[in-house]
This record gives sequence, C-alpha cells and structure tokens, in this order.
Amino acid sequence: MKEIPTEIIVFYDALLVQKEIPRNFRFYYKKWLRYYLDFCQKYNFKQSDKESLSYFIKKLKEKNQTDQQRKQALDAVSICYQIEKKKNDPDSAQALNNKNENIPTKKSGLKSTNEDWRQIYGALNAEIIMGGRATLSY
Repeated sequence: MKEIPTEIIVFYDALLVQKEIPRNFRFYYKKWLRYYLDFCQKYNFKQSDKESLSYFIKKLKEKNQTDQQRKQALDAVSICYQIEKKKNDPDSAQALNNKNENIPTKKSGLKSTNEDWRQIYGALNAEIIMGGRATLSY
C-alpha cells in the first residue's frame, strides 16, 4: 500500500488534531487517505483533483463499504484537500506547524541516563529462562 508522503502527513496529523478528530479514529482516517492515494495511482487520477474523490467513493460502494465507512473516507480525503490551501497561506502553515509541535510523542518523555543496562538485562534473561528461580540483583 502506498505510504502517505512525509510532507503531507505532518500537515495531515496537525489538521486531524485541529479538527478534533478523536485519537482512536485517526488511524482510520490515515488508512482511507492511503487507500485514496492508491486508488489515484491505480486509476491515473490526480490526487489533487477533487473530482477523483467521487470516483473513489463510488469504488468504495462497489466494494460493499458501509455508508459510515464511505462518509469517514470522504471526510478523511476532504481534510487532505485542505492541506494545499493551508500550505499556501503562510499564517495557516505556521499555525499548523506550531500545533503539530505540541503533539506529544512517546520519545519526548524519555531521558537518556547513559546507564549500562547489560547486567540487568542479563539477570532478567536468566530469570525468564529459569522460570522464576534466578534472582535479580541491581
């Protein structure tokens, strides 16, 4: 499946946050966008041409996607169309970038301690192998 280009996904993630799309739906929105990009490539549509969206939705109907799924796909792709408009407006682009910078990542809370964890990993490995008979020492 076609990956969403990096220059699009950064803005897209920021728009999903801005539009308050629930976190548990964002995966599906990105999935629909990837399907749309694949569709455009397969059937020689320009992804920036909004007319291709109606053909995409029609194809989803042919593939027995539910009304709810087609509505979500329509919303997901429509959000993508807003990226070009936002990228061309310097104030909007800056606001999107700022909003995206505030999205916490799993790595942001981790601190490097430069500790040597080999001894602890070795003890943990022994604990697992021995089925609980080895003792961990710190």
